[in-house]
Amino acid sequence: MVVKKFGSVEVVLEKGDITKYPAEAIVNAANKYLEHGGGVALAIAKACAGDPQKYTEISKKALKEQLGKDYMDHGEVVVTPALNLEKIGIKYVIHTVGPICGGRWNNEFEEKLYKAFIAPLEKAEELKLKSIAFPAVSAGIYGCPLENVVETFLKAVKDFSEKANVVKKVALVIFGDEDFEVAKRVFEMFPER
Repeated sequence: MVVKKFGSVEVVLEKGDITKYPAEAIVNAANKYLEHGGGVALAIAKACAGDPQKYTEISKKALKEQLGKDYMDHGEVVVTPALNLEKIGIKYVIHTVGPICGGRWNNEFEEKLYKAFIAPLEKAEELKLKSIAFPAVSAGIYGCPLENVVETFLKAVKDFSEKANVVKKVALVIFGDEDFEVAKRVFEMFPER
């Protein structure tokens, strides 16, 4: 575990399973149609509802109700109940969409990913949540370099901390050992000021 402090916000890097992380909200790295077919999205859908297809239906209904359309853009979020995960204190899943990098990285990808991180933070503040946990959005099958993903996450949290009142803890939860070591190096090098 690595801990940093940005103002009143504690930022934590943890190794583990985001579906078991004790935060009031967990973030889903979703596709724009909220079809939870693989990666962290599938794991979250299974953990919340047992049946991932059922959770996809719940998510699509929420998408229509909250955004009035059947897809979401970078910087938009959809909130769904955590269902089965409520028993461990997770109240909500906040769905966000990151860019598809395909192994590349540039300013456009960074801008889209920054929006994908900042929007759930702002939603957590709006929902008056004290804690929120993120996966490494876009670092899996979307192919964004993990170092860049972690750095963008930290930039977003640092900027958010300047206006945060309610949110006190933000976690980045990394599943694999190698990925955790990469993320840890970025965390340790990132300035707190």
